[in-house]
Amino acid sequence: MIANQEQLPRVDERTPLDWRAALLAQLDAQAEMVETYEAYYAGRHPLQFATSKWREAFGNLFGAFADNWCQIVVDAAVERLRVIGFRVGGNLSTDAWAIWQENALDVESVIAHTEAGKCGRAYLLVDPTGEDGPQITIEHAAQMVVALDPADRRTRLAAVKRWLGDDGYQYATLYLPDVVLKYESAEALRPGQESFGEVEWVERSAEPPEVANPLGVVPVVPLENKPGLLGAAHSDLEPAIPLQNAINKLCSDLIVTSEYGAFPQRVVTGVEVPKDPETGAPLHTGEELKAAMSRFWAFKRPDTQVTSLPAADLGNFTKAVELFVQHLAAQTRTPPHYLLGQVVNASGDALSVAEAGLVSKCRAKTLFFSDSWEEAIALALTASGKETEPEDCEAIWANPERVSQGQLVDAAVKKKTLGVPLPVIWLELGYTPEQIVEMEALEESKREEALVEAAAAAEAQVRETLAGTAPPVPGAPVQPAPGAPPPPGAPAPPSPPPGRTPPPQQP
Repeated sequence: MIANQEQLPRVDERTPLDWRAALLAQLDAQAEMVETYEAYYAGRHPLQFATSKWREAFGNLFGAFADNWCQIVVDAAVERLRVIGFRVGGNLSTDAWAIWQENALDVESVIAHTEAGKCGRAYLLVDPTGEDGPQITIEHAAQMVVALDPADRRTRLAAVKRWLGDDGYQYATLYLPDVVLKYESAEALRPGQESFGEVEWVERSAEPPEVANPLGVVPVVPLENKPGLLGAAHSDLEPAIPLQNAINKLCSDLIVTSEYGAFPQRVVTGVEVPKDPETGAPLHTGEELKAAMSRFWAFKRPDTQVTSLPAADLGNFTKAVELFVQHLAAQTRTPPHYLLGQVVNASGDALSVAEAGLVSKCRAKTLFFSDSWEEAIALALTASGKETEPEDCEAIWANPERVSQGQLVDAAVKKKTLGVPLPVIWLELGYTPEQIVEMEALEESKREEALVEAAAAAEAQVRETLAGTAPPVPGAPVQPAPGAPPPPGAPAPPSPPPGRTPPPQQP
């Protein structure tokens, strides 16, 4: 909740200072939630489900232990999300792909998808005033927040970014549709001080504190994972965290049991253990109870009995851990073989079925993320002088399903026979727009060479025809030489009418 939200003016009446106060309070709450997801992704898990007696016995012995499954839950989907191009106005756009490459978004997009899957959201900041053209940067949810219009969640009203500089000062930038305002804290953190209390903000001194926004919209685009109608985005770790806590507790119990109960114990009855006459404490048992591979136990008393207590069965813990891991796989739609590693000679069809849930999850993510990338690229194109609407821009994603190269080629050949254009097939094979442009140029060069060769052959045939040495045209009837008998199988010449003599053959 935003502190003192009831004291803020209406949305349409807020000043930049009102927006700064409201968004910074909202950012505090968002950063606290994001910190939890960051910790679980990195393997810093607080031990849960441990009783007070357990904590008294073992304290913080297992505080640093974590059997981290959260990271693979997020990364399993991210590694299959790859943008390979953009269409603008229905055609492949080299300008959009140039912006993508200039901003190193091949790598940065992976970071953005990871942060969105981990924390629920990341942000795409489009700076139209970059020295080398418009810049698109990825912003963390602990440093940036966006205010959406309650009446239309597609409309962004304001955004703020806050960070702590290396000099100990805190900085904040407020983004509004018409202006960008820059602030800094009046004082730096004192030595030993971990966080700011109430911050006094002043205009930034090292750069212009106010810059016009030529885009006319808030240049911060949320990249949200599984967004809801009420504005909430969901982390992939939400269903995983409770199961992760249970797995950590079971693993801790397994380690304790392996320390204290994993070895068989011998029990001897009917033997009197010598004791200290003063204290009553048992004395050293002597040589008769020392065990070794080369020693044999022998006791004088006939009623002495030696038995063994079996070691604790650690399989009970491993079975419980496997059960929770299976629940984790089902609830997060992570393939079981990603988590358990139990793939032995599995067929391609079996793997496709096992990964069907993950593929569906990835296809849903491409729908969530496409609009954000398309709007960011459209804003960058507009800033570079090419007026582009977000609805005219379309992101092209690689197929998230793992298909063998042989299957891809076989499908491509069949589609080619059906008349599917080669650029479409090349896109489905995963080629980038730049590679497709190069291949189209090679295809055009081959067609030109074929036309040149055909024209040369036709010209040579015309010359031979004019010189009287042209070879017979394939398929044309062959005229026999004068006086020569007709070829075998040829029809006989017509007979002359009665009473007439055929004209003599000319030599």
